[in-house]
Amino acid sequence: MNVDSVIVDVTVANLQQILEQSMQVPVIVDFWASWCQPCQAMAPVLEKLVRELAGQVLLAKVNADEQPEIAAQFGVRSLPTLKLLREGRLVDELTGAQTETALRQWLAPVLADSDPQAGIDAFIEQARLAIEQGQGEKAEAALREALQHEPEQHALRALLVEYLLGEGRLEEAQSILAEEAKDIPELRPFHARFALLAELQESAPLSLKELAARVAGTPTADELYQYGLRAAAAGQFEQGLTALIQMLRDHRDHGDGLARTALLKVFECLPKGDPLASEYRRRMFNYLH
Repeated sequence: MNVDSVIVDVTVANLQQILEQSMQVPVIVDFWASWCQPCQAMAPVLEKLVRELAGQVLLAKVNADEQPEIAAQFGVRSLPTLKLLREGRLVDELTGAQTETALRQWLAPVLADSDPQAGIDAFIEQARLAIEQGQGEKAEAALREALQHEPEQHALRALLVEYLLGEGRLEEAQSILAEEAKDIPELRPFHARFALLAELQESAPLSLKELAARVAGTPTADELYQYGLRAAAAGQFEQGLTALIQMLRDHRDHGDGLARTALLKVFECLPKGDPLASEYRRRMFNYLH
């Protein structure tokens, strides 16, 4: 057995124990061999995912060369092969090397059945990965549909609002946020981000792209201020905070301490305990004192 309690090396001696464990938790049986390069490439991805799931699934690794009886029993014809067991039965399988996204998609249904919240978490992670890989439209459609069925799952709403803000679709993002009237901790940072945008409405600021170009040169205090708030509202927190720190350094007294006030407002947009907020609070303190 490996050092990880969720990752087990399978032999004929403990195979029955693995089958019994599948009555309690889904088991991925990974058939591999030392000479199989796709097996070696997929192994760290699979093991990372299983550790991340923290006991929601067990990984049972079978060296097909050393355990040919088990490979034959499961009808393995090529490597790598993954077999998914649940309640003592084979419920699904995959052949060939798989990406992390494909593995998450494969596991999502069985995790949702065994633990509804785990299923929601897996779905959110899958949507987040899709956005990162340029499949934002598909992720958006899936998130909107999921929210219709699970309106109390505020993490779904938060990710959808985050995506719409990143796309510059401010009115849509605000509309999705406004569907939840209660004060929800997960949604407070987004209300704070819209408050930043509200402060800039009267000044008719330039686009974020135009402001970024000006900040890259020799920006005025107002340009640093506008870019800092606009970038933070769009989710580009580090860029926004950097601009506001520059404003504090170069224009400390502008607008009766406007840079400090702006920094404090951006901190409210970050989740409690966010390391970025801690880092820039220290920088702000150093310039102020």
